[in-house]
Amino acid sequence: MPSDVAQSYEHLTHHVVPGPNSISYFIPFLLLPTALLIPPTILSHQQLGFVFLPLIYACNLHAWSVGGIEVISVTLTLWSFVLLVLRDPRKTHTRVWVSYPLLTEKAVGEPAEEIVEEPYPEKLSKRIPWVFTLLVSLRLTGWKIGDPSHDKTQPPRWLSRSLFCKHAGITILQSYVILDTAACYVQTDPYFSTSNMSVDAPFPPPYPEMPTLLVILRLLPPRLLRSSVLAGQTYAMVTGMFFLPTLPAVGFNALGLLPDEWSPHTWPVFFGNFSSVWQRGLRGLWGSWWHQNNRHITATPGRSLTQALGIPTASTLGFALLTLSAFFFSGVLHIGMIPPEPQNTPVTASTMRLYIAAFFWAQIPAFGIEIVVSKVVARFVPHIVDWSMTKACIVAWAAAWLSLTLPLLTVPFREIGYWNKYPVPVSPLQGLSGQGWVAW
Repeated sequence: MPSDVAQSYEHLTHHVVPGPNSISYFIPFLLLPTALLIPPTILSHQQLGFVFLPLIYACNLHAWSVGGIEVISVTLTLWSFVLLVLRDPRKTHTRVWVSYPLLTEKAVGEPAEEIVEEPYPEKLSKRIPWVFTLLVSLRLTGWKIGDPSHDKTQPPRWLSRSLFCKHAGITILQSYVILDTAACYVQTDPYFSTSNMSVDAPFPPPYPEMPTLLVILRLLPPRLLRSSVLAGQTYAMVTGMFFLPTLPAVGFNALGLLPDEWSPHTWPVFFGNFSSVWQRGLRGLWGSWWHQNNRHITATPGRSLTQALGIPTASTLGFALLTLSAFFFSGVLHIGMIPPEPQNTPVTASTMRLYIAAFFWAQIPAFGIEIVVSKVVARFVPHIVDWSMTKACIVAWAAAWLSLTLPLLTVPFREIGYWNKYPVPVSPLQGLSGQGWVAW
């Protein structure tokens, strides 16, 4: 690697976005599949964890000491703990998918649906795709794992390729518009670039060329608007990151180059129905609407603890342990977004990581408040209260709590300079307001 490229890479991974800086970073990506490829006749579940988990953790600790903590390696660390300690996938996990091998006599030309279930294979040639499919199935889509609440949804219902592509296209367009609007607003508000500026600080005076939409948005309270901008940008970035790579994959599937179970149109949708927010508040937002990519990584420790203690997961105490586990480990996972040596800021990397973790940990008491209030309301408030009034109160509560906690994320994002670059190359909002269409 030429020296200038090496220096650029080192600068990127130390000061902008954390990334691999040691060969030890990559070794766990070989150790985990190697462990699961060993049949239980050679190493038992306990022996497997005893042999491989310390090696995986030692490699990751060395990699973090060299290049800092980052999201992918933390995810692999937690995923290894789940698969090698808390669960025994070689014994309890079964791969399941829909196959269409035959034609029915009743409807000639229509394939007969057949559910195929494949436990841990004995033959190595079949075991290899089984293991690698499991490792990339973070949502455990297409897997039965011995949990009735999960297994009853497998295999998931499909969208047709055309419906999926339509949904993906609309979502990508929506995300682009949100990113453009939010970025255009951020350029007008010094809160997103000024250290130590309060989220409640008043807006600066509007300039003459400011788009009318941004002027109207300033009618909202500063904390609510700034938190909404951050929430909108986060949603748009995540949905764009999820959906953009799926369209080529679905195209490869249509050409017969990718099997159905690997095509995104056969997976559950990434986000749930937003109606769950006004039905269950923050519990609906995080538990049903927001993406569940990390649920089996972060919530499984809590589920395993409830099972070990004999506590029903549907009970209040069981739900509390699941919530504690899910948000605690979500906070730990997301601290990997911070580079080890942020530049041009007095805020240390450790402090930034604490801010990010604190946002996730702050959702835990909100769940407790919701549970208590919902039980009090169900007992003492008459049921004649209009449902639309109830929904409005639930949405107002969720917005208030997020406005209180989302500014925790602003501190590290602002100090790293996330808002210094325009996120989209062409800005329709700037173009329509006469400020030029090209943003890059």
